[in-house]
Amino acid sequence: MRVVIIAVVAGILFLLLIAWMKISVTIVFRHARDDDEYKIVVRTLFGLIRYTVRVPLIKLETEPESPGVAFVHKEGVGGTRAKKEKKRKWTPGDIVDFFRQVKRFLKQVVDLHEIMKRFYRHITITTWEWKTNIGTGDAASTGLVAGLGWSLKYTITGAVSRYTKMNTIPVIVIVPAYDRIVSETSFLCMFHFRIGHAMVAGLRIIKHWRGRRRLPKRKSLAARQANEGY
Repeated sequence: MRVVIIAVVAGILFLLLIAWMKISVTIVFRHARDDDEYKIVVRTLFGLIRYTVRVPLIKLETEPESPGVAFVHKEGVGGTRAKKEKKRKWTPGDIVDFFRQVKRFLKQVVDLHEIMKRFYRHITITTWEWKTNIGTGDAASTGLVAGLGWSLKYTITGAVSRYTKMNTIPVIVIVPAYDRIVSETSFLCMFHFRIGHAMVAGLRIIKHWRGRRRLPKRKSLAARQANEGY
C-alpha cells in the first residue's frame, strides 16, 4: 500500500512539474531576393529539448493543364550555399478539402474562439521585430505601398498585443526605396507559455467537442459595473 501511495504522489508531482515547465517558441521569417528562411524553433526543459520546423515556401502555379499551390522545401547540399528543392503540390481539390476539414473542426468545438482567447492570455511575447525594405521603382507608388505596410503592421501588432501579454516594445520598421525595386522583409517573434495552460486548453476543446456544453458567457464590463452599483 505504501508503494502505491508513493507511486501516486510521484506521478502527481511529475505531472505538476510538466505543467509548470515553459515552452519557448521562436518564429523566424526572412525574405531577401532568392534567400528565404522560414522556420519555427520550439524549446523546452530549459533549452535541453529543441525542435525546429522548416516552413515550406508557397508558390502559385497557374498552368492551365495543372494549376495549384506548390510547397517547396529548400535544403542545403554538402554544407554549401547551394540548395536543392523538394516540391509538394496541392491541387484545387486538395485545397477545397483542406478548408472543409477546418470548417468541420470549427463547427465541432463549441465556443472555440473563447477557449483560445483564454489560452492567449497566458502567452508572453518577449521579442517582436518586423523590418521591411520596399520599393517599386516609382516614388508615388512606393509611398502608397509603404503607407499600406504601416497600416497592416500596426493592425496586426495591435491585435496580438490585445490578446496576449506583450512584454516588449515592438520594433516596426519600413524603409521605402524610391529609386529602385526591392522587396525585403524580416520578422522575429519570441514567446513562451506554460505546458499546463496548453493542457487546459486542450482539455476544454475535448470537453466542448460536438457541442456537449457551452462555456459560461462572460459578463460585459457595463453589466459588471451595474451589478457592483447595487
